[in-house]
Amino acid sequence: MRASFEGEIPGRLRRAAAVRLRSFIPAHWFAAAASECAGMYIAGFFYGAISVAQSYVEALSKYLAEHHKIKVGKDTLARCKRLQDREVLSAPGFDAVTRILNDRNDFHHLNKNVEQDFRKLEERAAECINLLHLVESEIFAYFFASEMPGQVVLLKPEYWPSPAPGQANIHLRQIW
Repeated sequence: MRASFEGEIPGRLRRAAAVRLRSFIPAHWFAAAASECAGMYIAGFFYGAISVAQSYVEALSKYLAEHHKIKVGKDTLARCKRLQDREVLSAPGFDAVTRILNDRNDFHHLNKNVEQDFRKLEERAAECINLLHLVESEIFAYFFASEMPGQVVLLKPEYWPSPAPGQANIHLRQIW
């Protein structure tokens, strides 16, 4: 077991270095799963990483649609298009969502034509994880205030659960 684990370390390090994710996101019900998909990718669990990334997009789009009182419906792409039409999602954000969901049914239902080539699965999982970064960077944008070290400025605070004024509940991402 030790030799097997040690043999996996170079791949894990390479994949960890390739992941771009926000350091923290709002502490919504989907936050832990959203973060876990990056861990699955780094560990080499590519089917899981892809499927959870796609599920996260579905949950995030439902959250945004409900928040903005947009008809939810069952079709995630149609919902995301409505979010783009209402300028909740930008054109690049919508493109990222579309690319993540491109093969959703193949992965969620394990259709016969689901990808089986390990190298292609790794590439697809990396693509999904890094596209999530683009979407999160848009929806959950923040920056650190230069005048007050450690202070975080949320660009869209309405998306962050808040226990009190000036506070936000966050999900801090772990480095795997």
